[in-house]
Amino acid sequence: MNSKINHKKDKPNYHHGDLRETLIGAAVNLVCEQGAESFTLKGASKAAGVSVAAPYRHFSDKAELLFEVAEQGFQMLVNLMLTKTNDMKPGEIDTISKLGCAYVDFASTYPTLFRLMFRDHQHDPEINLNTMLPSKGCPEKGAAIIDIFEVSNPDFTANALMRDAPTKGIGCYSLLLKNIAVFLVKNGLDPSNTLHVSTQMWATVHGTACLLIDRNFQNLVPDISTDEIIEQSTQYYLAGLLQSSKPTT
Repeated sequence: MNSKINHKKDKPNYHHGDLRETLIGAAVNLVCEQGAESFTLKGASKAAGVSVAAPYRHFSDKAELLFEVAEQGFQMLVNLMLTKTNDMKPGEIDTISKLGCAYVDFASTYPTLFRLMFRDHQHDPEINLNTMLPSKGCPEKGAAIIDIFEVSNPDFTANALMRDAPTKGIGCYSLLLKNIAVFLVKNGLDPSNTLHVSTQMWATVHGTACLLIDRNFQNLVPDISTDEIIEQSTQYYLAGLLQSSKPTT
């Protein structure tokens, strides 16, 4: 599969302020083709058609450029998730399933970029969502990141989340958080459990993606459908959540 991404023109005009984006685009393509382990600033310079000194105008070292590559990966992921759920209602089980399927599709299409995003993407300082997201009785907490409790707003978009989040990974995760919050409220459940429920569901989806790109499925159960795994696990988990919330008689 050809995973080369056309971010810019063949001969970018970096004299007009495009150098930074040109280098990021070239670096994304290199990571997709070769992986992050063999990535070098020299290679990125050559791929971008600039001098070996050019990257240092915007990036102090290779790690800083790779950070931006990972950020670009999260933007690509959220774009795919939005495309796959564009005509679907937020907070529905089918919508939440489709978000998970898009996540796994992205990992399958860009496995080396996906590994960089989740294995090597370092945050400083480390981010603790428990301290950032709003909680019951404290709605202002974390509001700059995600208006997660404004679940009645049909005009919710991920663009604001991607802009306001400290990293694009958090903005991307906010798509799941928002949909889980809507699901909980629609079904009369406590939305303060949004992060807890989302994390459990993400663990299943992320585990499926990793098993797929590491070829564990292919080696053991080559005919398995990852879409079916995500769809069924989402259905079973959320249906079980609703069932467990019913009062016992």
